Amino acid sequence: MSENPKPKKRWVTVLLTVSLALNLLIVGIALGTAYRVKGGHHAKAPPGFGSALYRALPKEDRKALRGELSERHKHGSKLRAQDFTALGAALRANPFDPAAVQVLLQQQAQAMADLQFALQDEWLARVSEMSDAERQTYATRLEEVVRRRPHGRKWKD
Repeated sequence: MSENPKPKKRWVTVLLTVSLALNLLIVGIALGTAYRVKGGHHAKAPPGFGSALYRALPKEDRKALRGELSERHKHGSKLRAQDFTALGAALRANPFDPAAVQVLLQQQAQAMADLQFALQDEWLARVSEMSDAERQTYATRLEEVVRRRPHGRKWKD
């Protein structure tokens, strides 16, 4: 027998290590997904309040609500673009002025609050126009939206 053992090929070790890492990654993803879907913390969390109120509306009301608020959204998009330009300039300013950035953040927060109030007003107007029977049906749909899992069936209107 020879005194020099056959040298191990390094690429085999690297290949086996990479293969093991990929297998563990795939198993981790599968287990994480199963946990989330089968009753993990996220599966039990109710949807956002505003999105649930919107999704429970009948299809024609959702479409009308989007149409009524689309102009407000377009105007908001233009203002956001201007604010991002101003934010970029404020971040590059030397010396940096945190107060200028704070003003931009407050403007964005107020714009979001204004949009939310407008959506709530439009939603309340629609619900107020519903008959008693329509409101009862809406309440049932809202309960179903809240109980439904994130990947549940969609409404059939």
